[in-house]
Amino acid sequence: MNRKRNILTHLALKAYVASPLWPRLVDRHLSRALALFWRYKTGSTLDLDNPRTLNEKIQWLKLHGPLDHWAELTDKVTMKQLLSRQGFADYLPATLAVWDNADDISFDHLPQAFAIKCSHDCGSTRLVVDQSKLSDSEKRRITHSLRNCMNRRYGYATVEPHYLRIQPRVLAEEYIGLDDPDIVAGSPPVDYKFFCFNGHAELCLVCYDRRISRRKAVKDLYELYPWRPFRDGLAPDMRQQPFVDMAPPVQLDTMIRLAETLSLGHPEVRVDLYCVAGRVYIGELTFTASSGIMRSLSDETQLRLGLLTRISL
Repeated sequence: MNRKRNILTHLALKAYVASPLWPRLVDRHLSRALALFWRYKTGSTLDLDNPRTLNEKIQWLKLHGPLDHWAELTDKVTMKQLLSRQGFADYLPATLAVWDNADDISFDHLPQAFAIKCSHDCGSTRLVVDQSKLSDSEKRRITHSLRNCMNRRYGYATVEPHYLRIQPRVLAEEYIGLDDPDIVAGSPPVDYKFFCFNGHAELCLVCYDRRISRRKAVKDLYELYPWRPFRDGLAPDMRQQPFVDMAPPVQLDTMIRLAETLSLGHPEVRVDLYCVAGRVYIGELTFTASSGIMRSLSDETQLRLGLLTRISL
């Protein structure tokens, strides 16, 4: 009976989150939306009065964190502008163009290779290796896809309110790693995701063997001091991936220092970096990794990182 009740509750919550009523709840009663979202995703009750894990504290920070500042640093356009003014321009991919409207995209003014994405969401990135091979219909499909992404109010379905404060735009920037023989054309370079806590980098989630077309990657966890695999820190169902022991990136010390500098003042943030041909690039700053429903980390690791996340209850 309990199992049947839980299934019915899950289905009811799934329908509610997908309904037109859900955005109104997020806008007007954020704490209630967080509690229902948590129940829908985990089947348990969210305790915002005594959060312990990293996931739980991310939910607390969604309610009490500096959402305007998060929005500024999550926006792919304003983040680059802000970090450039702070002296990090050498670590940022070059911006090629920004458009307020997807229909204004001018492929003729872009180089042969580039990355193009929306400023306000996740998952809209398209890597173009050689646009001379793109047909007009393929360019229209890219434009259509970005237009749809711009029209979507990203942040409601995942209860990430800071995304709702970002102006949707299209950003074109340089293609990272085009001439690197170790990177498969059409695939992003190895992604180093540093879990950081107010100036301290604790662990790195390394994502590799990823193809944009299939949106699947090996997710490997590494300790930093010294660099070594920490696969026991992954959730049990994540421990059977086709792992490859990764040598430390040649600029690991620089990457750690950069991640720690960027994380200063933030109780927790995931700093995503790339290291290509000896150069370090900032990917993005993520304050609500997987919307605080990370399933890739073990319960013990969640508690470990939760202890490092200092919040004022």
